[in-house]
Amino acid sequence: MSRLLAVAGVAAIVLLSACAPAVAHAPAAAVVHAAAVSGTVTGKLQMEGGPISPGGQQPGKRPVPGTVRFTSAHQHPVTVRVGDSGAFSVQLPAGTYAVCSRSPAAQGPCAQARRVTVRARHTIKIAFTFIVP
Repeated sequence: MSRLLAVAGVAAIVLLSACAPAVAHAPAAAVVHAAAVSGTVTGKLQMEGGPISPGGQQPGKRPVPGTVRFTSAHQHPVTVRVGDSGAFSVQLPAGTYAVCSRSPAAQGPCAQARRVTVRARHTIKIAFTFIVP
């Protein structure tokens, strides 16, 4: 058991030291400031509807893969790839974003475009449901 803990400790130190050069040149205040002015957006992509089953029911909501793109006036667009779980999470600088989702399950260049306001140190939840006839 102690050997396992020692190996885990060494692995943690190696991983942390590998990340250190990426942040070492930034002043500590800048790193803290960046975290303080960021917020988190979590959400999911899902599909509802589709061919009627033999029991006469349309399928309910289910997760789908795709992308979600966040665009603000002051930042470069941020595109988040969404896997089969349909879930996503992204940290963004505080501000207002135009949000567009896409999925192979939906037609068109942008489904359900909307605006989202990200507040520092807050999490906002959004969901995109693609309706399939």
